[in-house]
Amino acid sequence: MTPRKTEAEARAAVAAMEPIMAIEGREMSEGDKELLVELIQGTTTIEEVTKIMAREAGYEID
Repeated sequence: MTPRKTEAEARAAVAAMEPIMAIEGREMSEGDKELLVELIQGTTTIEEVTKIMAREAGYEID
């Protein structure tokens, strides 16, 4: 799978969201930022992210 964005581009996109999230009173954990960078790059699929988040929430997912 070819990345859609470089790592630097993906990290810049995530960094650009942080001030907006701060205005809204929200924060993103470092782990979630890393997942988002991977998703933007295309190195992780939305299905993989969904499974990771479900497991972190305590759901048993294959």
